[in-house]
Amino acid sequence: MKQYVYFLIGLCLIRAVPVQAQYKPYYYKDHEVGVTVKVGMHQNYGRLPDPITADLKIATAIGLQYDYYLAPNWSMGLGVQYASQTTDFTGRNLKGSSQETDWENEVFTFSYEGKKYKEQWKVSQLHIPLTVHYVGKGETALYIRTGIQYSLMMNTKATLTWNQLQTSGFFPQYNLHLDQDLLYAGFGYQEQVEHKPDVELKNRWAWIGEFGVKHNLRDNQNLYVGLYVDLGINNQKSSGRENNKQLVAYQPIPDQALTYQRVEESTTTVFKNYNFGIQLRYSFGL
Repeated sequence: MKQYVYFLIGLCLIRAVPVQAQYKPYYYKDHEVGVTVKVGMHQNYGRLPDPITADLKIATAIGLQYDYYLAPNWSMGLGVQYASQTTDFTGRNLKGSSQETDWENEVFTFSYEGKKYKEQWKVSQLHIPLTVHYVGKGETALYIRTGIQYSLMMNTKATLTWNQLQTSGFFPQYNLHLDQDLLYAGFGYQEQVEHKPDVELKNRWAWIGEFGVKHNLRDNQNLYVGLYVDLGINNQKSSGRENNKQLVAYQPIPDQALTYQRVEESTTTVFKNYNFGIQLRYSFGL
């Protein structure tokens, strides 16, 4: 009798173990790892000195995404992405003037006028998104993801270009106007001026969102195709670098009389930006 009871218990255990082992993987995978590629557009929406504008430019990113499933349809995600973008600030027919004193202690009015101005930033950064993800059931289903993203600024290269720049000085005490062939003193015409200043930006916080379709390619392999939006929420302007100088400024140093200021250095600037575009993610369950 005891042998018969032991036999029945053993048979039940043998049948139960495969069922328990197979049930959870069939229901959903705990872990999902994927590769993400994003291509979209980048735009500044902060405040710029009038009449400077920011152009719409391309932004790209590639990275890895990890999701831990709390339930069949819900997961928490953590990722890392290398992103690059270009930002152009442009203006036409810019002019300005200021009261200055030269190296001989003479007071005069410094003026400048440029036909075209362009300041281009090439920015690379490391995105770290923390998200919540919902995906529907079925071989093909809708999904939505939202969360916050912290971006580490890795490198920013800037190029500042002026076309047809004219600078001059008016000395009222002598009724004298200087505007030709005196570039060592800061006065004259230049067809093109190119300057490569240093630019420092603060790390970035953003709200991010995705919406699209998930398609099951094969067992435990999925392709996500969707639209994304990335909205910066903090001012990335570096503190302690702003001043009230014009974009072209005078300094009383022979042969270095002209200095070229960045948009960043204006007291009125606020640097915030947003991105939107298409995102692809190939992932597999573990």
